[in-house]
Amino acid sequence: MRECPIQRFPFWNQLTPEQQKLLCSNVHLLVYQEKQVLGESEVSCKGVIMVEHGVLRIGLMSEDGRQVTISRITDGGICVLSASCVIPAITFDVEIDAETECEVLVVPAPVIERLINENIHVENFVYRSAIEWFSEVIGAVERILFYSLEQRLAAFLLDESARQNVDTLKMTQEQLAQNIGSAREAVTRAMKQLTQKGCVHVWRGNIEILDKKTLYQICGG
Repeated sequence: MRECPIQRFPFWNQLTPEQQKLLCSNVHLLVYQEKQVLGESEVSCKGVIMVEHGVLRIGLMSEDGRQVTISRITDGGICVLSASCVIPAITFDVEIDAETECEVLVVPAPVIERLINENIHVENFVYRSAIEWFSEVIGAVERILFYSLEQRLAAFLLDESARQNVDTLKMTQEQLAQNIGSAREAVTRAMKQLTQKGCVHVWRGNIEILDKKTLYQICGG
């Protein structure tokens, strides 16, 4: 069989030749531009997504329109939340958008559903991944319920600094509010407090982290 990009899926070697052929003949390569959003009705039955290049943001939307970031998927990462229509264990909707220009491989939901029914290894992978994503959701909700806004800001800034390996984040306060699930006005006030403490320096579209030690102390309450 010729090289198939979907061979990087963890369950590939446990598939029968017929199932491997089914995957390879149905996988789609899609390109999303920066800030492009997958429509909500489209996401739940899109299929299983693997990111080839770029960063996808996974988020929740509240009834009042607030958003909170659950996680991000980078090169090689796999998301099963986008196939929730065939996974009964997933009872919540997510929003997925491209933080950068992205190339993604998509296995359509009907194909995944068939493989779940036919192959125990695919079923195990999908449900294990769903549980891991559910833990991410619980963590995001926990931070909203039990952490102060200042703690959530400090934790997010430290996490993003470590993830990108930079001290200056290219991010607006609107984007920051979206990531932690708060109102922009509240985030602006909290950022002013962090600025007064000497933790950060903010200018147009940028947040420079100046004092990580104090940010860690804030995270610890």
